[in-house]
Amino acid sequence: IEGFSTISEKVSPQVLAAMLNDYFTALSAVIVRHGGMIVHFQGDALLVGYNTVVADADHAANALRTALGIQKIVGERTFGPGLALKTRCGVNTGPMIVGAVAAGEQLVFTCHGDEVNIAARLEQLNKQHGTYVLASQSTRAAAGEGFTFREIGAITVRGRAQPTVVYAVDGGPEPG
Repeated sequence: IEGFSTISEKVSPQVLAAMLNDYFTALSAVIVRHGGMIVHFQGDALLVGYNTVVADADHAANALRTALGIQKIVGERTFGPGLALKTRCGVNTGPMIVGAVAAGEQLVFTCHGDEVNIAARLEQLNKQHGTYVLASQSTRAAAGEGFTFREIGAITVRGRAQPTVVYAVDGGPEPG
C-alpha cells in the first residue's frame, strides 16, 4: 500500500486493522478468481503465488490479470473508514520452493527462491519509476499476448549481480 506508514500514523490501530481487513478481503476475491493463493500476509503486503498448490499453465497471465484487477479495485473504492489506497505490485515468473518452513514448533507455509526476491524488488521499484505494476522479462514471455508492456530497462535489483529486464504493465485483458 502506497504511503502505509503515513496512514498508520494518522489512524488508530483499530481503524487500521479494519481498513486492512476490508482491503485484504477485496483483494483476495480477485486473487482467487485468477487462481492465486495468498501465501503470506506481511503488514500491508501480500505474497501471492500461482501454479503452486494447483497446476496452472496460464499462471503468468493470471498473475498479471490479478495485478491489473487490484489496480481496478483500488481505483474504484475506498477501504475501512473511507480511505483511498494505491497498491504497488511486482510480478516475476520462475522456479521456487513452496511449502512449510519451521522454527521449532512454529510452522509457516511460504515460498522461497531468487524469483520470489525479484518480485519483491520489483514491487519496491514501482516507487522509483512512478508505476504500480512492474513485471520481469520472464513474466512478459510467459504471459503471452494481450497485455500492454512498456520497457523500463535492465535493472540490477538490490541483492543481485545479474540485471533483470523490467516492464511496466499498463494494461491487458479486462481484469474482472
